This record gives sequence, C-alpha cells and structure tokens, in this order.
Amino acid sequence: MGEDDVSATAWRAPEKMMSHAHATTGAAAWLAVTATVPWAAGWVPLPPAEVLSGAVATAGAALLLDADHHAGTIARSLPPVSRWVARGLGFLSGGHRHATHSLLGVLGAGLIARALSALRVPVAGEDFQLGAWLMIVLLVAFAAKALRVTRGWLSSWAVSLTVATATTWFAPETTWWLPAAVVLGCLCHLAGDALTSQGVPLLWPLRPSPAVVTPLWRRNGHFALPLLGNAGSRRELVFVAVVDVYIFCVAAMTAVQGASGALTGGVPSWLAATV
Repeated sequence: MGEDDVSATAWRAPEKMMSHAHATTGAAAWLAVTATVPWAAGWVPLPPAEVLSGAVATAGAALLLDADHHAGTIARSLPPVSRWVARGLGFLSGGHRHATHSLLGVLGAGLIARALSALRVPVAGEDFQLGAWLMIVLLVAFAAKALRVTRGWLSSWAVSLTVATATTWFAPETTWWLPAAVVLGCLCHLAGDALTSQGVPLLWPLRPSPAVVTPLWRRNGHFALPLLGNAGSRRELVFVAVVDVYIFCVAAMTAVQGASGALTGGVPSWLAATV
C-alpha cells in the first residue's frame, strides 16, 4: 500500500463518522424547523410528506460541502457522476475545507439550488421539475451512502432515482423549499465542522490572523468551537446517538400525523392536545 493509499485510508475512518454526523444533523434541523409535532419548533410548518422528503434532501445537502474531496463519501456515492462532481469542485475550490467550507460557499450552493429549482421541462403536457429532480438524485445518493443505506453503485442509483421521482411527484412545492433545504444543510455542515478541532475558514477567501492564537481562532484563519474534539471522537459518537434518537421520534410522529390525516382527515389525539 502506497503512501497516498495509507493517508486516504487513515482519513476515511473519522470521515465516515463525520459524514454520518453531518447527514443526521441536517435531517434533524429540517425536522425541527418544519415539523408540527412535539419536540419540533415548527417555525416553517409543512405537510408531513414534505417534512419527511425535505429531511432526506437536507441530510444530503449537509454533505454537499464535502464534495470537494475526491476520496470522500460524496465521491463514492453515485459513480461515476459523483466522482466527476467531487474532482471538479475540489479543483475549483482549492481542495478540502477551503472555498466550500465558508459562508461564501454556502451562499453559492444556495444560489445554484435556486437556479436549478426553476428549471422545468414539458413532459406529457405538464411542467416536470427537472432541476429539482436532478438535485434530489444527488442529495439522496449522498445521504444514503453516509447512512449506509446503499452499498454498491446499483443500489445507489436505484434508491436515488426512486426517491427523487417520488419527491417531485408527491411534493409539488419542491421548487421553493429545496433551496432552503440546501442552505440549511450546508449551514449544519459548517456548524458541525466548527465544533471540531480543525475548524473552518468561515471568511474565505479572507484568512484573518488573530492577534492572539486560541483554539477558537487559529493561526490559519480557521474558526472553531471544538466541543467535539477531533473528528470521530467519543464525544461526537454520543452527540450523533442523541441526534439519531431525536430524528427517529420526530420522523415517526410526523409519519403518524400524515397517515392519520390521509385516512381520516383529522390529526392524532396527542397532536391535537398540543395545539
């Protein structure tokens, strides 16, 4: 095994953990903001189907910033397209944790998502949301790979195409909430990386040097609040476990809410008691 292979293998161990953490925090943030069940804020209430489909999209968007690394989860999620995307973005951004891991990178992702969400083509007399469909194919592939839902290329393509088609069919408001999901996911990614020791270059292309170097503001211009320590730490494992439980509970209650509304036109008693 060559030196490059050794470094890539060593990098992938904590990267797998961070990928899972990014995906789950993105999904949890979307559920907290859009769901109208207990334990969710419901600041932007959406129908249950859009809450659940948006959680999947946001989980994928929370991995989008790591598309700048040719050996990461993103690059292996939907071959060969994902590898092309990773190599191109890595070249344009200057490598891993550079342009993409900044506020400017998040803004760029949001603008691209907004432009794609407006892309429609006529299909059988209807406007098909082609841009939204393309984004969801990629985002679902990212999330499914990080959460180990898919393994090989065949399952990745099958799951991504199926979920993207179902989402654009059953969630007609995709064109407005998808850019929001992308931005929210990217912000969750930045926050997650900022909680590690390495930090993020929030102000890229500016790299201001601190008057006094601290773990919060590093000499290379990265900002951090290293509560989780190094990537893949036990603290991160505990954090991810708590987030996973939150996602399971809120998603389950949202699914019950949607099923109840579809069958009876009403809401569950536990939900009615909270409003």
